[in-house]
Amino acid sequence: MISQPAPAYRRPPARPGDLKLDSNEGALPPVALLRTLAGLDPEVLRRYPDMSTLEAALAERFGVARDRVIVTAGADEAIDRTCRAYLGPGLTLLRPEPSFEMLDRFAALAGGELARVPWAPGPFPLAEFLARLDARTAVIAVVSPNNPTGGVASAGDVRRLAEAAPGALVLLDHAYVEYADEDLTSTVGDLPNVLVLRTLSKAWGLAGCRVGFAIGSPKTIAVLRAAGGPYPVAAPSATLALAQLACGDAALREHVARVRDERRVLTERLAALGLQPWPSQANFVFAQCGPRPPAPFLAAGLAALGVVVRDFPDRPGLEAGLRITLPGDAAAFTRLVTALDTVLAPEALLLHFDGALSPDRALLERLHRPLAIVTGRRADLGTQRAWMVASTPDDVRAAAGAGVLPLALVQPGDDPAATAAALREAGAARVLDDLTDLLELLP
Repeated sequence: MISQPAPAYRRPPARPGDLKLDSNEGALPPVALLRTLAGLDPEVLRRYPDMSTLEAALAERFGVARDRVIVTAGADEAIDRTCRAYLGPGLTLLRPEPSFEMLDRFAALAGGELARVPWAPGPFPLAEFLARLDARTAVIAVVSPNNPTGGVASAGDVRRLAEAAPGALVLLDHAYVEYADEDLTSTVGDLPNVLVLRTLSKAWGLAGCRVGFAIGSPKTIAVLRAAGGPYPVAAPSATLALAQLACGDAALREHVARVRDERRVLTERLAALGLQPWPSQANFVFAQCGPRPPAPFLAAGLAALGVVVRDFPDRPGLEAGLRITLPGDAAAFTRLVTALDTVLAPEALLLHFDGALSPDRALLERLHRPLAIVTGRRADLGTQRAWMVASTPDDVRAAAGAGVLPLALVQPGDDPAATAAALREAGAARVLDDLTDLLELLP
Protein backbone atom coordinates (compact mmCIF):
# COMPACT_ATOMS: atom_id res chain seq x y z
CA MET A 1 0.00 0.00 0.00
CA ILE A 2 1.38 3.42 -0.98
CA SER A 3 1.32 5.87 1.89
CA GLN A 4 -0.07 9.31 1.20
CA PRO A 5 2.87 11.68 0.44
CA ALA A 6 1.28 14.68 2.12
CA PRO A 7 -2.03 15.81 3.55
CA ALA A 8 -4.72 15.96 0.90
CA TYR A 9 -4.97 19.19 -1.05
CA ARG A 10 -7.68 21.29 0.53
CA ARG A 11 -9.31 24.51 -0.57
CA PRO A 12 -10.75 26.62 2.28
CA PRO A 13 -14.52 27.01 2.12
CA ALA A 14 -15.80 30.35 0.90
CA ARG A 15 -18.49 32.50 2.46
CA PRO A 16 -21.25 33.92 0.26
CA GLY A 17 -20.06 37.21 -1.18
CA ASP A 18 -16.35 36.52 -0.75
CA LEU A 19 -14.01 37.70 -3.48
CA LYS A 20 -11.98 34.54 -4.08
CA LEU A 21 -8.48 35.40 -5.24
CA ASP A 22 -6.71 32.28 -3.98
CA SER A 23 -7.03 29.73 -6.79
CA ASN A 24 -6.10 31.61 -9.98
CA GLU A 25 -9.31 30.97 -11.90
CA GLY A 26 -9.67 33.04 -15.03
CA ALA A 27 -12.39 35.03 -16.73
CA LEU A 28 -16.09 34.40 -16.14
CA PRO A 29 -17.35 32.72 -19.34
CA PRO A 30 -20.51 34.06 -20.96
CA VAL A 31 -23.78 32.73 -19.59
CA ALA A 32 -24.77 31.99 -23.18
CA LEU A 33 -22.17 29.22 -23.18
CA LEU A 34 -24.50 27.12 -21.05
CA ARG A 35 -27.05 27.12 -23.87
CA THR A 36 -24.90 24.55 -25.62
CA LEU A 37 -25.93 22.09 -22.93
CA ALA A 38 -29.64 22.77 -23.41
CA GLY A 39 -29.63 21.13 -26.83
CA LEU A 40 -27.39 18.26 -25.82
CA ASP A 41 -28.48 14.88 -27.17
CA PRO A 42 -29.25 12.62 -24.18
CA GLU A 43 -27.09 9.99 -25.86
CA VAL A 44 -24.10 12.16 -24.90
CA LEU A 45 -24.89 11.50 -21.26
CA ARG A 46 -25.65 7.79 -21.72
CA ARG A 47 -22.51 6.93 -23.67
CA TYR A 48 -18.91 7.04 -22.54
CA PRO A 49 -17.30 10.28 -23.78
CA ASP A 50 -15.23 10.52 -26.95
CA MET A 51 -12.53 13.17 -26.91
CA SER A 52 -11.52 12.82 -30.56
CA THR A 53 -13.45 15.89 -31.75
CA LEU A 54 -11.97 18.10 -29.02
CA GLU A 55 -8.48 16.73 -29.60
CA ALA A 56 -8.84 17.40 -33.33
CA ALA A 57 -9.91 20.98 -32.64
CA LEU A 58 -6.93 21.53 -30.34
CA ALA A 59 -4.54 19.95 -32.83
CA GLU A 60 -5.82 22.29 -35.55
CA ARG A 61 -5.53 25.28 -33.24
CA PHE A 62 -1.87 24.54 -32.52
CA GLY A 63 -0.97 23.27 -35.96
CA VAL A 64 0.04 19.74 -34.98
CA ALA A 65 -1.05 16.24 -35.95
CA ARG A 66 -3.96 14.74 -34.03
CA ASP A 67 -1.81 11.98 -32.56
CA ARG A 68 0.24 14.64 -30.77
CA VAL A 69 -2.62 15.80 -28.50
CA ILE A 70 -4.31 14.17 -25.52
CA VAL A 71 -7.16 15.69 -23.48
CA THR A 72 -6.86 15.19 -19.72
CA ALA A 73 -8.79 16.13 -16.58
CA GLY A 74 -7.07 19.46 -16.21
CA ALA A 75 -3.32 19.83 -16.54
CA ASP A 76 -3.04 18.11 -13.15
CA GLU A 77 -4.00 14.75 -14.61
CA ALA A 78 -1.41 15.14 -17.35
CA ILE A 79 1.23 15.57 -14.63
CA ASP A 80 -0.12 12.51 -12.85
CA ARG A 81 0.06 10.42 -16.04
CA THR A 82 3.58 11.65 -16.74
CA CYS A 83 4.78 10.68 -13.28
CA ARG A 84 3.14 7.26 -13.51
CA ALA A 85 4.72 6.59 -16.88
CA TYR A 86 8.20 8.01 -16.43
CA LEU A 87 9.00 7.86 -12.71
CA GLY A 88 9.58 5.01 -10.29
CA PRO A 89 12.01 3.91 -7.59
CA GLY A 90 15.47 5.28 -8.23
CA LEU A 91 14.24 7.85 -10.75
CA THR A 92 14.09 11.59 -10.11
CA LEU A 93 11.84 14.50 -10.99
CA LEU A 94 13.85 17.72 -11.14
CA ARG A 95 11.86 20.87 -10.49
CA PRO A 96 12.22 24.51 -9.43
CA GLU A 97 11.79 25.55 -5.82
CA PRO A 98 9.24 26.92 -5.19
CA SER A 99 6.84 25.52 -7.75
CA PHE A 100 3.49 23.78 -8.22
CA GLU A 101 2.95 21.61 -5.16
CA MET A 102 1.14 18.81 -7.01
CA LEU A 103 4.41 17.88 -8.72
CA ASP A 104 5.68 16.58 -5.38
CA ARG A 105 2.50 14.60 -4.67
CA PHE A 106 2.30 12.89 -8.03
CA ALA A 107 6.03 12.10 -8.05
CA ALA A 108 5.80 10.54 -4.60
CA LEU A 109 2.73 8.50 -5.53
CA ALA A 110 4.65 7.15 -8.53
CA GLY A 111 7.50 6.09 -6.25
CA GLY A 112 9.92 8.64 -7.67
CA GLU A 113 12.28 11.00 -5.92
CA LEU A 114 12.54 14.78 -6.02
CA ALA A 115 15.42 17.14 -6.71
CA ARG A 116 14.86 20.86 -6.28
CA VAL A 117 16.68 23.84 -7.73
CA PRO A 118 16.06 27.24 -6.09
CA TRP A 119 14.47 29.79 -8.40
CA ALA A 120 14.61 33.25 -6.86
CA PRO A 121 13.09 36.31 -8.54
CA GLY A 122 14.78 36.69 -11.89
CA PRO A 123 15.73 34.49 -14.86
CA PHE A 124 15.22 30.74 -14.93
CA PRO A 125 18.23 29.07 -13.20
CA LEU A 126 19.36 27.11 -16.25
CA ALA A 127 22.96 26.57 -15.12
CA GLU A 128 21.83 25.18 -11.77
CA PHE A 129 19.38 22.83 -13.51
CA LEU A 130 22.07 21.55 -15.84
CA ALA A 131 24.39 20.95 -12.89
CA ARG A 132 21.77 18.75 -11.19
CA LEU A 133 21.20 16.44 -14.16
CA ASP A 134 22.37 12.86 -13.69
CA ALA A 135 21.56 9.34 -14.84
CA ARG A 136 18.55 9.16 -12.50
CA THR A 137 16.85 12.27 -13.90
CA ALA A 138 13.70 11.03 -15.64
CA VAL A 139 11.45 14.11 -15.67
CA ILE A 140 12.45 17.79 -15.69
CA ALA A 141 9.54 20.04 -14.74
CA VAL A 142 9.60 23.61 -16.03
CA VAL A 143 6.55 25.50 -14.81
CA SER A 144 6.40 28.70 -16.84
CA PRO A 145 4.88 30.99 -15.73
CA ASN A 146 5.82 29.43 -12.43
CA ASN A 147 3.27 28.82 -9.72
CA PRO A 148 3.27 30.46 -7.17
CA THR A 149 5.83 33.07 -8.25
CA GLY A 150 5.03 34.00 -11.85
CA GLY A 151 8.58 33.67 -13.20
CA VAL A 152 9.17 32.42 -16.75
CA ALA A 153 11.66 30.32 -18.67
CA SER A 154 12.76 31.03 -22.22
CA ALA A 155 12.62 28.80 -25.28
CA GLY A 156 16.40 28.60 -25.08
CA ASP A 157 16.19 27.31 -21.51
CA VAL A 158 13.78 24.53 -22.47
CA ARG A 159 15.78 23.56 -25.56
CA ARG A 160 19.05 23.43 -23.63
CA LEU A 161 17.54 21.15 -21.00
CA ALA A 162 16.02 18.86 -23.61
CA GLU A 163 19.34 18.59 -25.45
CA ALA A 164 21.34 18.04 -22.26
CA ALA A 165 19.06 15.24 -21.05
CA PRO A 166 17.86 13.35 -24.15
CA GLY A 167 16.82 10.37 -22.01
CA ALA A 168 14.56 12.48 -19.80
CA LEU A 169 11.19 14.07 -20.48
CA VAL A 170 11.00 17.86 -20.16
CA LEU A 171 7.56 18.70 -18.79
CA LEU A 172 6.70 22.30 -19.72
CA ASP A 173 3.70 23.30 -17.62
CA HIS A 174 2.21 26.19 -19.60
CA ALA A 175 -1.04 26.52 -17.62
CA TYR A 176 -0.71 30.32 -17.34
CA VAL A 177 0.98 31.04 -20.65
CA GLU A 178 -1.89 33.14 -22.06
CA TYR A 179 -0.90 35.84 -19.55
CA ALA A 180 2.83 35.69 -20.42
CA ASP A 181 4.86 37.63 -22.96
CA GLU A 182 5.82 34.53 -24.95
CA ASP A 183 4.12 31.22 -25.75
CA LEU A 184 6.74 28.48 -26.16
CA THR A 185 4.37 25.77 -27.40
CA SER A 186 5.33 25.98 -31.06
CA THR A 187 8.96 26.94 -30.54
CA VAL A 188 9.86 23.83 -28.51
CA GLY A 189 7.22 21.50 -29.92
CA ASP A 190 9.63 19.96 -32.42
CA LEU A 191 11.73 18.44 -29.63
CA PRO A 192 10.88 14.74 -29.15
CA ASN A 193 11.40 14.78 -25.39
CA VAL A 194 9.35 17.89 -24.57
CA LEU A 195 5.74 17.65 -23.39
CA VAL A 196 3.74 20.88 -23.21
CA LEU A 197 0.82 21.06 -20.79
CA ARG A 198 -2.04 23.48 -21.38
CA THR A 199 -5.43 24.04 -19.76
CA LEU A 200 -8.79 25.70 -20.27
CA SER A 201 -9.04 26.28 -16.51
CA LYS A 202 -7.28 29.63 -16.41
CA ALA A 203 -7.57 32.27 -19.13
CA TRP A 204 -10.41 30.37 -20.83
CA GLY A 205 -12.45 30.39 -17.60
CA LEU A 206 -13.47 26.71 -17.50
CA ALA A 207 -11.86 25.52 -14.26
CA GLY A 208 -15.12 23.84 -13.27
CA CYS A 209 -15.04 21.70 -16.41
CA ARG A 210 -11.59 20.23 -15.68
CA VAL A 211 -10.33 20.23 -19.27
CA GLY A 212 -6.61 20.21 -19.87
CA PHE A 213 -4.47 18.83 -22.66
CA ALA A 214 -0.91 17.89 -23.51
CA ILE A 215 1.03 18.31 -26.74
CA GLY A 216 4.04 16.11 -27.40
CA SER A 217 5.54 13.60 -29.78
CA PRO A 218 3.25 10.78 -30.95
CA LYS A 219 5.30 8.34 -28.86
CA THR A 220 4.98 10.41 -25.68
CA ILE A 221 1.24 10.95 -26.18
CA ALA A 222 0.76 7.21 -26.70
CA VAL A 223 2.58 6.54 -23.44
CA LEU A 224 0.34 9.04 -21.63
CA ARG A 225 -2.81 7.45 -23.04
CA ALA A 226 -1.74 4.12 -21.57
CA ALA A 227 -0.90 5.69 -18.19
CA GLY A 228 -4.46 6.63 -17.24
CA GLY A 229 -8.11 5.81 -17.67
CA PRO A 230 -9.81 5.95 -21.08
CA TYR A 231 -12.48 8.52 -20.14
CA PRO A 232 -10.84 11.29 -18.09
CA VAL A 233 -13.19 14.16 -19.04
CA ALA A 234 -16.99 14.17 -18.95
CA ALA A 235 -18.81 14.67 -22.26
CA PRO A 236 -20.63 17.87 -21.11
CA SER A 237 -17.27 19.38 -20.20
CA ALA A 238 -15.88 18.55 -23.63
CA THR A 239 -18.98 20.09 -25.24
CA LEU A 240 -18.50 23.32 -23.28
CA ALA A 241 -14.79 23.35 -24.14
CA LEU A 242 -15.53 23.07 -27.86
CA ALA A 243 -18.10 25.84 -27.62
CA GLN A 244 -15.72 28.12 -25.74
CA LEU A 245 -12.95 27.55 -28.29
CA ALA A 246 -15.41 28.24 -31.10
CA CYS A 247 -16.20 31.66 -29.59
CA GLY A 248 -12.76 32.81 -30.70
CA ASP A 249 -10.02 34.75 -28.93
CA ALA A 250 -11.49 38.25 -28.70
CA ALA A 251 -12.86 37.88 -25.17
CA LEU A 252 -9.71 36.08 -24.06
CA ARG A 253 -7.46 38.85 -25.39
CA GLU A 254 -9.58 41.47 -23.61
CA HIS A 255 -9.40 39.54 -20.34
CA VAL A 256 -5.64 39.06 -20.61
CA ALA A 257 -5.07 42.76 -21.33
CA ARG A 258 -7.12 43.71 -18.27
CA VAL A 259 -5.24 41.24 -16.07
CA ARG A 260 -1.86 42.50 -17.27
CA ASP A 261 -2.87 46.06 -16.42
CA GLU A 262 -4.06 44.97 -12.97
CA ARG A 263 -0.81 43.06 -12.50
CA ARG A 264 1.23 46.20 -13.09
CA VAL A 265 -0.93 48.34 -10.79
CA LEU A 266 -1.04 45.73 -8.00
CA THR A 267 2.72 45.20 -8.15
CA GLU A 268 3.30 48.91 -7.74
CA ARG A 269 0.75 49.18 -4.95
CA LEU A 270 2.14 46.26 -2.97
CA ALA A 271 5.63 47.75 -3.17
CA ALA A 272 4.30 51.12 -1.99
CA LEU A 273 2.65 49.36 0.97
CA GLY A 274 5.95 47.82 2.06
CA LEU A 275 5.70 44.33 0.57
CA GLN A 276 8.13 42.75 -1.89
CA PRO A 277 6.22 41.63 -5.00
CA TRP A 278 8.02 39.28 -7.38
CA PRO A 279 7.96 39.96 -11.13
CA SER A 280 5.10 37.91 -12.60
CA GLN A 281 3.82 36.95 -16.03
CA ALA A 282 0.85 35.00 -14.69
CA ASN A 283 -2.62 36.05 -13.56
CA PHE A 284 -1.41 36.45 -10.00
CA VAL A 285 1.23 38.31 -8.01
CA PHE A 286 3.35 36.69 -5.31
CA ALA A 287 4.60 39.01 -2.58
CA GLN A 288 6.85 38.57 0.42
CA CYS A 289 5.50 40.24 3.56
CA GLY A 290 7.56 41.96 6.19
CA PRO A 291 7.45 41.21 9.91
CA ARG A 292 4.59 43.67 10.49
CA PRO A 293 2.01 42.63 9.71
CA PRO A 294 3.06 39.00 9.18
CA ALA A 295 1.67 37.09 6.19
CA PRO A 296 -0.82 34.94 8.19
CA PHE A 297 -2.36 38.05 9.73
CA LEU A 298 -2.50 39.85 6.38
CA ALA A 299 -4.26 36.85 4.83
CA ALA A 300 -6.66 36.66 7.78
CA GLY A 301 -7.29 40.41 7.65
CA LEU A 302 -8.14 40.32 3.96
CA ALA A 303 -10.39 37.31 4.54
CA ALA A 304 -12.19 39.19 7.33
CA LEU A 305 -12.94 41.88 4.74
CA GLY A 306 -14.22 39.28 2.29
CA VAL A 307 -11.11 39.00 0.10
CA VAL A 308 -9.55 35.52 0.06
CA VAL A 309 -5.90 35.16 -1.02
CA ARG A 310 -3.50 32.23 -0.83
CA ASP A 311 -0.99 31.95 2.00
CA PHE A 312 1.51 29.14 2.54
CA PRO A 313 1.87 28.41 6.26
CA ASP A 314 3.07 24.83 5.65
CA ARG A 315 5.45 25.48 2.73
CA PRO A 316 9.05 25.97 3.94
CA GLY A 317 10.44 29.18 2.50
CA LEU A 318 7.03 30.54 1.58
CA GLU A 319 5.64 31.20 5.05
CA ALA A 320 6.10 34.96 4.61
CA GLY A 321 4.49 35.04 1.16
CA LEU A 322 1.03 35.59 -0.28
CA ARG A 323 -0.25 34.84 -3.77
CA ILE A 324 -2.99 37.14 -5.01
CA THR A 325 -5.03 36.28 -8.09
CA LEU A 326 -5.86 39.19 -10.35
CA PRO A 327 -9.64 39.30 -10.78
CA GLY A 328 -9.73 40.82 -14.27
CA ASP A 329 -12.68 42.99 -13.25
CA ALA A 330 -12.61 46.69 -12.37
CA ALA A 331 -15.01 46.53 -9.41
CA ALA A 332 -13.37 43.43 -7.94
CA PHE A 333 -9.92 44.95 -8.37
CA THR A 334 -11.01 48.12 -6.54
CA ARG A 335 -12.35 45.94 -3.73
CA LEU A 336 -9.00 44.14 -3.51
CA VAL A 337 -6.94 47.33 -3.39
CA THR A 338 -9.28 48.89 -0.81
CA ALA A 339 -8.94 45.84 1.43
CA LEU A 340 -5.14 45.89 1.08
CA ASP A 341 -5.04 49.58 1.98
CA THR A 342 -7.26 48.97 5.01
CA VAL A 343 -5.07 46.19 6.39
CA LEU A 344 -1.68 47.65 5.46
CA ALA A 345 -2.23 51.40 5.76
CA PRO A 346 -4.92 52.07 8.41
CA GLU A 347 -5.77 55.67 9.20
CA ALA A 348 -7.64 55.04 12.44
CA LEU A 349 -7.85 52.57 15.30
CA LEU A 350 -11.31 52.19 16.81
CA LEU A 351 -11.35 50.78 20.35
CA HIS A 352 -14.97 49.75 20.60
CA PHE A 353 -15.68 48.25 24.02
CA ASP A 354 -16.60 49.08 27.59
CA GLY A 355 -14.45 51.20 29.87
CA ALA A 356 -13.14 48.15 31.71
CA LEU A 357 -10.88 47.49 28.72
CA SER A 358 -9.65 51.04 28.16
CA PRO A 359 -5.90 51.12 27.41
CA ASP A 360 -3.54 53.19 29.51
CA ARG A 361 -2.14 56.47 28.24
CA ALA A 362 1.33 55.07 27.55
CA LEU A 363 -0.07 52.42 25.20
CA LEU A 364 -2.24 54.99 23.44
CA GLU A 365 0.82 57.14 22.80
CA ARG A 366 2.69 54.16 21.34
CA LEU A 367 -0.27 53.24 19.13
CA HIS A 368 -1.09 56.75 18.02
CA ARG A 369 1.62 57.45 15.46
CA PRO A 370 -0.37 58.67 12.40
CA LEU A 371 -3.47 56.83 13.62
CA ALA A 372 -6.56 58.50 14.97
CA ILE A 373 -7.63 56.71 18.16
CA VAL A 374 -11.35 56.49 18.86
CA THR A 375 -12.44 54.88 22.14
CA GLY A 376 -15.71 53.91 23.78
CA ARG A 377 -18.98 52.54 22.44
CA ARG A 378 -19.54 55.24 19.83
CA ALA A 379 -16.81 54.45 17.38
CA ASP A 380 -17.54 55.81 13.92
CA LEU A 381 -17.79 52.79 11.62
CA GLY A 382 -17.76 55.12 8.62
CA THR A 383 -14.08 55.93 9.13
CA GLN A 384 -12.07 54.91 6.09
CA ARG A 385 -9.13 52.49 6.31
CA ALA A 386 -9.68 51.65 9.97
CA TRP A 387 -9.05 48.77 12.34
CA MET A 388 -11.51 48.13 15.13
CA VAL A 389 -10.98 46.15 18.35
CA ALA A 390 -14.38 44.90 19.47
CA SER A 391 -15.59 42.66 22.29
CA THR A 392 -18.83 41.17 20.92
CA PRO A 393 -19.63 39.10 17.81
CA ASP A 394 -22.21 41.68 16.70
CA ASP A 395 -19.59 44.44 16.75
CA VAL A 396 -17.18 42.24 14.81
CA ARG A 397 -19.78 41.65 12.11
CA ALA A 398 -20.70 45.33 12.03
CA ALA A 399 -17.07 46.31 11.51
CA ALA A 400 -16.57 43.88 8.63
CA GLY A 401 -19.83 45.04 7.07
CA ALA A 402 -18.57 48.62 7.14
CA GLY A 403 -15.22 47.72 5.55
CA VAL A 404 -13.37 48.10 8.85
CA LEU A 405 -10.84 45.42 9.81
CA PRO A 406 -12.39 43.54 12.75
CA LEU A 407 -10.15 42.52 15.64
CA ALA A 408 -11.41 41.32 19.01
CA LEU A 409 -10.56 41.17 22.69
CA VAL A 410 -12.32 39.13 25.38
CA GLN A 411 -13.84 41.29 28.10
CA PRO A 412 -13.06 40.63 31.77
CA GLY A 413 -15.58 38.20 33.22
CA ASP A 414 -16.40 36.48 29.90
CA ASP A 415 -15.48 32.85 29.35
CA PRO A 416 -12.14 33.16 27.50
CA ALA A 417 -12.32 30.04 25.31
CA ALA A 418 -16.01 30.22 24.42
CA THR A 419 -15.98 33.96 23.79
CA ALA A 420 -12.83 33.78 21.66
CA ALA A 421 -14.39 31.02 19.57
CA ALA A 422 -17.54 33.09 19.06
CA LEU A 423 -15.50 36.14 18.06
CA ARG A 424 -13.52 34.12 15.52
CA GLU A 425 -16.71 32.59 14.16
CA ALA A 426 -18.11 36.10 13.73
CA GLY A 427 -15.15 36.92 11.49
CA ALA A 428 -12.48 38.53 13.69
CA ALA A 429 -9.14 38.57 11.91
CA ARG A 430 -7.40 38.03 15.25
CA VAL A 431 -8.53 37.61 18.84
CA LEU A 432 -5.91 39.54 20.78
CA ASP A 433 -4.50 38.30 24.06
CA ASP A 434 -3.86 41.89 25.07
CA LEU A 435 -4.05 45.32 23.46
CA THR A 436 -0.27 45.41 23.34
CA ASP A 437 -0.51 42.74 20.61
CA LEU A 438 -1.43 45.59 18.28
CA LEU A 439 2.17 46.77 18.41
CA GLU A 440 3.19 43.56 16.63
CA LEU A 441 0.50 43.86 13.97
CA LEU A 442 0.31 47.48 12.97
CA PRO A 443 2.49 48.30 9.95
